[in-house]
Amino acid sequence: MEKYISGMPMWAILLFIAGFLYSISFIANPAKRAALDAGMTPVGARNVQFGIFGFYVLYLAYASLLALKGVFYSVSIPPKVIVFSALPLMVVLFIVVANTKLFKTLLRSVSLESLISLHVFRLLGVFFLLLTVYKMLPLDFGIEGGAGDIITAIFAIPLARRVAKKKPGSLTLVYIWNIFGALDIVNILVLAVIGAKKAMVTGDPGSMEMTIFPFVWLPAFAPATILFLHYIIFRKLRQDAQSNRSH
Repeated sequence: MEKYISGMPMWAILLFIAGFLYSISFIANPAKRAALDAGMTPVGARNVQFGIFGFYVLYLAYASLLALKGVFYSVSIPPKVIVFSALPLMVVLFIVVANTKLFKTLLRSVSLESLISLHVFRLLGVFFLLLTVYKMLPLDFGIEGGAGDIITAIFAIPLARRVAKKKPGSLTLVYIWNIFGALDIVNILVLAVIGAKKAMVTGDPGSMEMTIFPFVWLPAFAPATILFLHYIIFRKLRQDAQSNRSH
């Protein structure tokens, strides 16, 4: 069992787990506010918030169980952690959640700036850099993965403020920022596949740290969730544009 638990210092593991769980609660907050703005009762809005948090906790428990059993711990193309964790989550979010009545109701009520500002949770990308420092991730994968997330997070708050104040050119910046943030995730996925292919040839461990507990949470959670959050922003932009034209 210990083979499939990270060898990072305990302080880093505990900080990662705490930061990750806080990030999930942080992501659920705009949904609660949107539910209240949509006319739901405080109890109903809280249920939405807890529902999102609970779903992700259960999903991370599922990914953790597979990781601890060593299910993901092999070099393959595509990586097993993507096939058995990221892709199922993507199906749930894009095909099931995105077509529910509740999601569409919340989308109408949520503010664009709140959708942008919640991306500050991507400061968790610092763990890519930390893992690289401890030589548990390839240099290119760790730096590119961490830098993209951190840049997206740093610009999220000032951009959200510009949008809230309706400053000229804000929406153009939102499109640029949103595309950059989404492409960063696509880039990480491509690097993961390239790294797996290289590891199959050289026998290097590559990014195997991302297949064991707790850092398996990054590939299990991030690609699907972050791409979905960017997708929501695109839908909100389109919705607002249509609403403005109708007025």
